[in-house]
Amino acid sequence: MIATPGSTPDARPSLDEGMLEDYLNQHLLGSRPGVPSFRAAAGTWKDTPHEAVLRGIADDVDSSQRTLTSIIARLGFSTPVTHRAMGAIAAVGGRANPVNAVRSKGSGWTQVELEILTGALRAQSEMWRLLENLAPYHPGLDADEAHERYTATLAHVQELQQVIDATLLDRFLDHRDPEARRR
Repeated sequence: MIATPGSTPDARPSLDEGMLEDYLNQHLLGSRPGVPSFRAAAGTWKDTPHEAVLRGIADDVDSSQRTLTSIIARLGFSTPVTHRAMGAIAAVGGRANPVNAVRSKGSGWTQVELEILTGALRAQSEMWRLLENLAPYHPGLDADEAHERYTATLAHVQELQQVIDATLLDRFLDHRDPEARRR
């Protein structure tokens, strides 16, 4: 058990709800461009097996946002109006997808886009892991729910890594005839 200043070793520390509320709202805001960004990436890979993978991840990220919104409400927290407005703007930015605006499968931007999406999933997984660890300190947090989301998000990281692995050689290897490369 963690001892806090001025407490006895048997005293259980209390959760800083202000910190948790701020943290959850920051994650919610940061996640807003996620769904449209994954859907935009799925458009890049239209008519390939990767399209379905990216659409599935987008659907689950959408579900995770709804779960996070539900947790914020369940805990009695609120989301500041400015966060809601910024979230709406961020979602539009995700649809526009400035990272790979031309929807190219073969550019450096394609790789960067996939890496950014991987990073977003990793951040989301860490949030779920944190909530699982904080669950014993707040009755409104559900460790099983957080663990399930954590596991699902890690599975999506692996799926996205498989897309990267399956497509990177086409982007980075020069498939032209060696004679053509010398010209």
